[in-house]
Amino acid sequence: MKFQLRPYQKQAVDKIGDQNTIVKMPTGSGKTFVAAEFIKQGLKKRSLISASSLASSADSTSAALFLVPACDLVAQQRRAIEAWIGRDHYVAEYMGGKSSPSRRFDVLVSTPQAFLILQQVEAEKKLFAWSNFF
Repeated sequence: MKFQLRPYQKQAVDKIGDQNTIVKMPTGSGKTFVAAEFIKQGLKKRSLISASSLASSADSTSAALFLVPACDLVAQQRRAIEAWIGRDHYVAEYMGGKSSPSRRFDVLVSTPQAFLILQQVEAEKKLFAWSNFF
């Protein structure tokens, strides 16, 4: 299925550029699609960087982090992002009470509190350090 952004959504994505950002839009206006397109473009850039000989390991291994305010939104947003970016990329989900993602992921969908706990529990591995995400 091919998705297309509405003009105001595309404008938001273009304005974000490469910045880490918080998007405030009304309910039903497509914030998830704006974020999913930002993630898709970031993953595309990551692929281009890793293909170049100038890639540092940090540039080629970073993943996207998508935080949602409630556990019941984790799976919903994972499915939406997965549908937007395609199945070529692995979208993992994490919330309290689950084991940490065991395979390499391109996108992690989590609640903020669960992610902070994950960072503490897995601190030695440094897999979930802020610097590993875009």
